[in-house]
Amino acid sequence: MDFPLTTTIGSYPIFPKHEDVEYYEMMKSRGLEDVLDPHVWSTEAAVKEFVSSGIEVVSTGQTRGDLYSIFLNPRFVKGIAWNGSEAYVKGRIERLGSSRKDDVRVAREILPKQFQIKEPITDAYTLAKFLKNRSSVYPDLKNLAVDINRKIVIPEIEELQKEKLVSYIQLDSPRIAAESIPEDYYTELYEEVMSVAKVPVVLHACGDTARALSILSKTRVHALLLDFYHFPKLIDEVSRRNLDQALGVGALDAQSPRVETVAEVSRLLKRAVSRLGQRLEFVHPHCGQRSLDRSVAFEKNCVLTMARDDVFFGEAEEASGRRSEQSRVESGYFLVQSNGESGEIVATYYDMKHRAVRRYRSRRAEDVLLAFSEESNKLGMDSVQLAKLAMELGRAETRMRLKRSGDEASAL
Repeated sequence: MDFPLTTTIGSYPIFPKHEDVEYYEMMKSRGLEDVLDPHVWSTEAAVKEFVSSGIEVVSTGQTRGDLYSIFLNPRFVKGIAWNGSEAYVKGRIERLGSSRKDDVRVAREILPKQFQIKEPITDAYTLAKFLKNRSSVYPDLKNLAVDINRKIVIPEIEELQKEKLVSYIQLDSPRIAAESIPEDYYTELYEEVMSVAKVPVVLHACGDTARALSILSKTRVHALLLDFYHFPKLIDEVSRRNLDQALGVGALDAQSPRVETVAEVSRLLKRAVSRLGQRLEFVHPHCGQRSLDRSVAFEKNCVLTMARDDVFFGEAEEASGRRSEQSRVESGYFLVQSNGESGEIVATYYDMKHRAVRRYRSRRAEDVLLAFSEESNKLGMDSVQLAKLAMELGRAETRMRLKRSGDEASAL
C-alpha cells in the first residue's frame, strides 16, 4: 500500500458505570443470562467513535480494563489473585476462557466491512514482569513468562484467528524501552507466537526504543509501532537500520489533554516519509488513550486522520470553482470532520480501500454539499448518501459555530 492506514493503539476512554457492572455481575451470578453486559455498550461506542474520527484499523477500545487486568482476570485465568491494583501468582496458571473473543465479536458485527480490527494483547514478558510471584510453582521469571505465553497469550491469539475476527494481532510491550538489558528469552517468547500466527502480528513499544531496536528487530513481527512524537530522533535511528519490519508512526501524544494541530502532525509525518519512505504502514497515537477525556481523544483522532490525508492525498480543495476530472468511483464512504484550527468543515470521500478520492473544505456546509452534489454521478453517489452527507455537514457546521461562539465568549 502506498499510504499508511490510521489505527489505534488500543484503549479508548469509554467505560461503563461501576454500578452498572456490579448489577450485571450480580444478576449473572444468580443465573439471569438475559441482562445486557454494560461492556457491550462501551465496546460499541468506542468502535463507532473510532470510525467516526477516521480510524481505519480499529480495536475494541479495551473498555473492559487496562492492559494487565484484562488478561489476568481471575474470571478467565486460574492461579492469579488481586490485592487492590497488584496481582500475584498463587498457583499454576490455567486458562479458563477467552477474555477478548466476545468483545471482538461485538466490534466485528457493527463494523462496516471495509474497516479492519487490530486487537491488542499484552505480551507475556510484560505480564510476567507485572505479576508478583508468591508461588513455588515458578522458580524464576522466565518460567512464569513461558507459561503465560503458552497458557494465556497464544491461546487467545489462536481463538481470535479461528473465528476470523481480526485482521491483525497487536502485542503490547510497554516495558521494553525501559530495560537496559532485556532478558534473552524475550525473542524466544515471540518466536513461539509467530509459530502459530496466521494473521500479521505487530508489536507496539512505548518510549525511546533506540536501545531496544536490535532486540525488537529479531522478533520477526510484521510491523513495529513506535513513538516518534516524543522521540523524533528515533526516526533517524530507525532509518539507519536495515529493519525487515514495516513501521507504525506514533504521531501524537495519547495522554496529554492538548489537541495537536493538523500542521504539527503533518510535519512529523512528512519527516517520517522522507526518512522511512514506503516502510510506513500505520499512523497512530503514541500509546493508548485511556487517560484522556473522551472528547479530546476523539478530536485527536480526527486530527490524525486529517494530517494523514493532507500528507498522502493532498490538502482538501476549497469547495468552489471547477471540479477535478477523475474516473468514476464504483462505491465509497464519507467522513465529515471539523478542523478547529481553520474553523472549516473537511469532508472526504474514500473508496473502499480507504484511498481519499475527493476532499473539500469550507466554513459553510452548503458549499461542501454543493461541491459533492455536482459530482454525485461521477462518484457513484445516490440520493440517500447525499441526504446523509447533508445531515452530517449540518451537524459539523453547528459544532463549529458553537466552538467559535465559545472561543469568542472566553476572549471577552
